[in-house]
Amino acid sequence: MAAEVVEVKARKILVAVDEGEESMYALSWAVTNLLVSSNSKDTLILLHVKIPRVVYTTLDGTGRRMNPATQ
Repeated sequence: MAAEVVEVKARKILVAVDEGEESMYALSWAVTNLLVSSNSKDTLILLHVKIPRVVYTTLDGTGRRMNPATQ
């Protein structure tokens, strides 16, 4: 009997991570369950999501500086 040759298709696996515990669990799960073979042609793509910081401005909608004393 001849052994059947199975071609392994390459996959691209995207895992989005942030600073949360859930995303670290998702990454761990993906590595353990999806990237199981060292001969794998899979590519792991990490998308790091960072929450933007809030920026407060002292300008009003017209571009002039707001002064609470004059309102």
